[in-house]
Amino acid sequence: MVTYITKEGDVLDWIVWRHYGTMSALEQVMKANPNITNEVLSAGIEIKLPYIDATQKIDNEVKLWS
Repeated sequence: MVTYITKEGDVLDWIVWRHYGTMSALEQVMKANPNITNEVLSAGIEIKLPYIDATQKIDNEVKLWS
């Protein structure tokens, strides 16, 4: 698990996109950080970014092309 320390103005969905390259991990990150909401965050908050196996199917992933 990786820990990300927020910078002033960070938003959880941006952090997830930047770290994982997809929004499909947002739900898992929110479960790992139940005290964090998807609002503009203050600096210095620790966000846990769990390891997600690339072969693991994420149910809420949206694919535009098949």
